[in-house]
Amino acid sequence: MKNKFKIATLLFFATSFTLGACSDWTDIEGIDIKQPNIQEQNPELYTKYLENLVLYKQSVHKITIASIDNKDTTPACRNEHLTDLPDSIDYICLNNILEVNAMNAAEVAEVHKKGTKVVGLIDFDAIEARWKAILDEEANTPAPEESEEGGEEVVVDPAARFIDFCKTETAKQLAACDVLGLDGVELNFTGTDLNSIIGEEAVAAETMRQGAFFDLVNEWKASCGKTILFKGYPQNVIDKQILSDCEFIIISAHSAKNYDEMSYLVMMSYMDDIPADRYVMGVSTPYVNAAGIATGEFGDGTLSVIGAARWAILPVSGYVKAGISIDAIQQDYFNVTFVYPNAREAINIMNPTVN
Repeated sequence: MKNKFKIATLLFFATSFTLGACSDWTDIEGIDIKQPNIQEQNPELYTKYLENLVLYKQSVHKITIASIDNKDTTPACRNEHLTDLPDSIDYICLNNILEVNAMNAAEVAEVHKKGTKVVGLIDFDAIEARWKAILDEEANTPAPEESEEGGEEVVVDPAARFIDFCKTETAKQLAACDVLGLDGVELNFTGTDLNSIIGEEAVAAETMRQGAFFDLVNEWKASCGKTILFKGYPQNVIDKQILSDCEFIIISAHSAKNYDEMSYLVMMSYMDDIPADRYVMGVSTPYVNAAGIATGEFGDGTLSVIGAARWAILPVSGYVKAGISIDAIQQDYFNVTFVYPNAREAINIMNPTVN
């Protein structure tokens, strides 16, 4: 409680120094005038603020994970900077780990000073989607004419090819996280309903597919000891031991329209071999999905980011609501009066500075 009060007080002073810069994104023409900030005007106060911010993140509280769709080009807008995200965010996830620009890479060290951890997205769903695109392209490409020399064409099983492809892509992304000095990874995995996999051969094949992804992550974790976050549908993971090694389990709830649907998604994953003390509700800023369905809002119009925060503080028995995860947080930046208004409100709902 004392740390929260100190942070709120110091943040008030920090805001008073920098409020004039909140509308920087509306400037039509860049001018070579640098706005002084609290770090420059009162370094002692800023140092104290950082100390209390780190203490707050080390305390027991509802956590906030924010995913940003980073680009490989130099940031052109303030919402593309890691350092502009709300200071109270616990984890920042870089969604495009192979396309991190130099400025974002440098900003990792800056947000570390705030006690914020940065992870990279290792996306099984994206790997699977790319593989299906490769197969589709091959299917639509005319077969080459047979040579006069003849000889039998070597056909490799697509399942075996996927395993090699998945291992290569996963290893590449893990290596990128290491090069950037990140604190860990966020695994995105939807998978297949295990109840629909019938027969020993089918189960063995799915086990091999998942192993191509999770086994490499397990080896990486054993070698470096860094953080793993899981996002998706944990009930579809065959070897659930990896879930015990995850700091948090994020339940994907982009389509949830109310509290009950969020709770239902948690209960769908509620099993003896899935840790129940680390559930995070995963939502997004508003968008229209590939099917043309608007997501990011409840049925009553409440933003899912706000709804998830309110859900997170509702009492429950049997499992722990550890916090929320916000996808595409960069879309929440633009606001006339205050940047990242909904993310800040959600954080304050879960962790009010005054109880």
